[in-house]
Amino acid sequence: MSDCLMKAFSGCACPSGECAEKPVTPAPVTFVSWRTQAIACLTFGFLAAIIAAAWMETEFKNQDLSHQEQVPWK
Repeated sequence: MSDCLMKAFSGCACPSGECAEKPVTPAPVTFVSWRTQAIACLTFGFLAAIIAAAWMETEFKNQDLSHQEQVPWK
């Protein structure tokens, strides 16, 4: 029985007469609402923007410190 379920859900073609019965339970289907998707997307985007801004600030500060002797003062 478990082989039949695995073959039925994996989509492989069975020979005639073998694994002809349908699975007892249907394959699980999950649906995430568009609101949940939008909130998750905005949250991850906001966090990525904060992390990128913090990283860029340290990079620019290091560049400014390493190049400060090369700037001609008038």
